[in-house]
Amino acid sequence: MFLIISFMVFEAMRAATVRSIILALICLPLFGIADAQNHSVEILPHWKQGDTVRLEITRARVKSADGTSTISGTTHTDFVIEVLSAHNNGYLVGWTAGKTTFDSPSQAEQSFLGQVVNLMNGRQIILEIDSHGAIRGVQNWKGLKTSALKSLDALAAAEDVRKGKPDTALMSRLRTQWESMLGTQAQVEELCTREAQVYFKVLGRGYAPNTPFEYQDLFPNPLGGDAFPTHANMALKTFDTQTGRAVISWSQVADPKQVSRILESMLKEMRARVGKEPQEGEFPKAISMEDHAEIVVDVTTGWVKTLKHARSVNFGTRAQVDTTSIIRISK
Repeated sequence: MFLIISFMVFEAMRAATVRSIILALICLPLFGIADAQNHSVEILPHWKQGDTVRLEITRARVKSADGTSTISGTTHTDFVIEVLSAHNNGYLVGWTAGKTTFDSPSQAEQSFLGQVVNLMNGRQIILEIDSHGAIRGVQNWKGLKTSALKSLDALAAAEDVRKGKPDTALMSRLRTQWESMLGTQAQVEELCTREAQVYFKVLGRGYAPNTPFEYQDLFPNPLGGDAFPTHANMALKTFDTQTGRAVISWSQVADPKQVSRILESMLKEMRARVGKEPQEGEFPKAISMEDHAEIVVDVTTGWVKTLKHARSVNFGTRAQVDTTSIIRISK
């Protein structure tokens, strides 16, 4: 009898143990998911000298007017990022663009515009980046300005030879535009860091679940003049504790009141300059602008894996959407 009772107690204990193990195995994934959902992350660059990252950037533009949409072009550009030096206070990073190709090449790549698009092909931009991943400047901006202007002049001269009849007025206007775009250090740095600013935007701050980081920023004015103030936010969508990959969303929307104020100021300036009212449709009465992006980043290293960005601008009945996709193509 004692043996029978002992056996029955043993079987009950074993059954309880099995049930506990099964319950634990079922709950383990749930515990992992809960941990990921409640996990805050800080995304900082942890780069080493010699680190090299290769990217492919695809850009596309869709225009629409009165409900009719047209795709004006898609391009692809390879970039190489190389960490030239790494110190406690920051990094020197080489950012080099390859050749830009067109989805519908035909004569686009051989055209004057196509050659201008490839102006930075092979030129290394040396970025000064602080320890939090913020771009502080372009170390070689003077050399880039000089070489870019020389290349533009050479392209213009070659275009004159090709046409057989120099268009002095056109070349003069182009030269003025180039010099205005590359006139100061700030202008050269803005031109040379457009893609890099988007790529590194996610770095330098902590992210907590259900707690967006909100801030004020500026949206470039597509009509010239003052930039439009925006309300922006960045938020942690997901974080995988096993792979160390975080997905961050970013968006910004132009402040409609500030847009109206700036547009009214531009209208007054236009009236004063030309001495007459703008023609119907010449100046849109309403403009809306917004950005949306999703960034996948390796938290361990601070390198972005993928980035998808869309910029939408609406001019009354006309609209334009520019999309940019950045993909890391190799280690």
